[in-house]
Amino acid sequence: MTSIDSNEILPFIQFNGQTSRERGYEHGTILSERIDRSIKIYREQFSQQNNFNEKYILQLCEQYRRGISLFSSDYLDELDSIAISSKQDPLWIIALNSRLEILNHLAFGIQNECTVLYDKQTCRLAENWDWLQDFEHLAFINYIKSNEILQMTEPGVLGKIGFNSYGIGVTLNFVDSSAQSANPLNIPLNITLRTVLDQAKTFQQALNIFEQNGPGFGGHVLVGDDKSQCCCVELPGDKVHFIHDHPYHTNHFLYTTNNDHIKDKARYQNSLDRYERVKKLWTNKNSLESILFDHNDTQRYPICRSYKPTRLGHIGTVCSLIMNLKERTMNITKGNPIQYPKFHQFKLEQEKDSN
Repeated sequence: MTSIDSNEILPFIQFNGQTSRERGYEHGTILSERIDRSIKIYREQFSQQNNFNEKYILQLCEQYRRGISLFSSDYLDELDSIAISSKQDPLWIIALNSRLEILNHLAFGIQNECTVLYDKQTCRLAENWDWLQDFEHLAFINYIKSNEILQMTEPGVLGKIGFNSYGIGVTLNFVDSSAQSANPLNIPLNITLRTVLDQAKTFQQALNIFEQNGPGFGGHVLVGDDKSQCCCVELPGDKVHFIHDHPYHTNHFLYTTNNDHIKDKARYQNSLDRYERVKKLWTNKNSLESILFDHNDTQRYPICRSYKPTRLGHIGTVCSLIMNLKERTMNITKGNPIQYPKFHQFKLEQEKDSN
C-alpha cells in the first residue's frame, strides 16, 4: 500500500480499490494522520463561533449522513470505511465532507477564499484555492483508478476540485448562503462534486446532477468541459442557479444584481474587489497563469495571496491549479505560488469518448 511523507506538500496518492469499501479502506489507512489533523483543525474552527455546540454539529452531521445514505449507499460505505480504517468517529468524517455547509450553519463569514476561471479557447479550468496554510501539508492529489478521476482534495473528503476521463471538470467556491435550505437532507456539495466526477459523461449530465441533488447551502461550482462549454452553478440554499458561459467567479452570488446588502461587509468587499480585478485582467486577455499569480502589495485584496494571520490562523493561497480538459492534465503548484511558482503536471492516461 502507498505510503506518504507527512511533510510532503500535496503528495500524489492513487487509490486502486474496485469497490467503495476498498477505496475507503485505502483512503483511511494511507491518510489516517492527515485525517486526524484535519478533524482537529475543523473542530477548532467550529468552536470559535459563539453559537458553537458540538452536539449541534453532530446533529447536523446526522442529517447529512441520512441524506447521503438515501442518495447513495456506496458513498456512505466509502465514508464509513474511511472512518473505520482511520479510527475516527464516522460523524466527524461526515463533518469533513460537509464542512462548507457546517460553516454556513455557523454563519462563519469566511474571508479570503477562492478565484476560479475557465478559458474556452483552450478548455482549461483553473482555480486559486485560498484557505488555511495547514492544508499545504494536508491536502493531496488523488487518482481514483477505478473511475479514472484526478482531483485535488482534503483528507477524508470524497470529492473536491478535479476532472474525469470524459473531460468534465469542476472547481469549488465557498459562498455565504442567502437562505436556509428547506430540505435538511440535502447532499453535501463535496459529495455532489464526487458524483459529477464519477457519473457525468457529458456537460449536460454534469448540470443535471447539480439540479437533481438540490439547492445546496452556500457554494458555487464552475463546471467546464473539453468542448469549450462552461457554467457557473450557484447554490445559495433556495434553488440551483445556472449562469451559462460565464468564465470566472469569486465568492459572492452573481444570480442577483442586488448586492447592496453585502457591500458594507468586509468579506464581500474582498470578493467584489477580486471579481473586478479578474474582470479587468480577463478583458485585457491576460493568460490564466498571470491572473492566478496576480499579486501586488498595493492591492487590498490581490488574487494571489501571501499567508496573513487571521483569527482563524494563517490564510492565503494554498495552491494554484490549471486543468487542461482536452489533454486530461492537472498542472498545480505544490504550495503557495508566491513561494512555490513552479507547476507540477499530473495526467490521466486513459481518455474516454463521450459520444
